[in-house]
Amino acid sequence: MDIHTTADQLLNLTQAMLRAAELDDWDKFESQEQQRSAMLEMFFGEKTLTESTKLQLADIVKEIQLIDKTITNLIIQQRDQAAEELRHMKHAREGNKAYQTMADNSL
Repeated sequence: MDIHTTADQLLNLTQAMLRAAELDDWDKFESQEQQRSAMLEMFFGEKTLTESTKLQLADIVKEIQLIDKTITNLIIQQRDQAAEELRHMKHAREGNKAYQTMADNSL
């Protein structure tokens, strides 16, 4: 396994995950995240990495971490938006129920 190629692939996949999250394509994001998880296990499971190789890869790992922070913020925004939509739906349902009760009582 060429560790530098794998690191570049991890970075590219992380960037693709960010694009998918920005486009609200969560199915694609999930698929890419599963791919990346498997690659990360191989990458960090590599026992033969020398200290100099680890230092060379540090910048890529830091970039991946920064992208992950951006992705996390997008996920939080999506979660908050979904929670707000659920609240609106609940209020609408409660309003419909109250209206229906009033309509039934007036008959």
